[in-house]
Amino acid sequence: MSGLFSHASADGDAPSDRPDIQATVSVPASADHAWAGLVEHLHLWWPADLLSRWGTDSFFDLEDNALVETSAEDDENVWGEVTDSASGQWMLLRWRAAGSTTITDLRLGVREDAGVLHRARIEAAAEGTSGSGGAGVVDQAEGNGPVETTLGLTHSGWTSADPHDLYDFYRQFWPEALARYRRFMGGS
Repeated sequence: MSGLFSHASADGDAPSDRPDIQATVSVPASADHAWAGLVEHLHLWWPADLLSRWGTDSFFDLEDNALVETSAEDDENVWGEVTDSASGQWMLLRWRAAGSTTITDLRLGVREDAGVLHRARIEAAAEGTSGSGGAGVVDQAEGNGPVETTLGLTHSGWTSADPHDLYDFYRQFWPEALARYRRFMGGS
């Protein structure tokens, strides 16, 4: 019956939220190394060919609690400002899309995958490499076996008022950016 009247209700005027954009990637590194690759070496893997105000000659870095792009002419653009973090574990950025008034939130977090260590213990036991006292299994748990860390990304705060093409861009961009991060960290 709501379609009988020419004016929409006030509830119909409120923009609805779009789903969060989520992406994850696993890298063959401890959580400490994965975090360092993410924040200290961002300039080495960031896909400037996909997201840059000034092109591939730009330099991306986390400095002064912000993700800053610096052009070859030393112009700066702040893409995201760190609003909260737990060093080595996660950070939350207030994300500002260049050329748009859209402001969203970006959360990045790492966790070491205990499942990889558990699988290494099972494989060592199956191969009989753990010995009668289980020394091989202990070695696996102490870091001599494969370690994997998962980086999770959630880009939230999208509304239907935000440009649809911008939302679609980031839905495609983040998985590609994380794939480049994985390759930089030695993953395939």
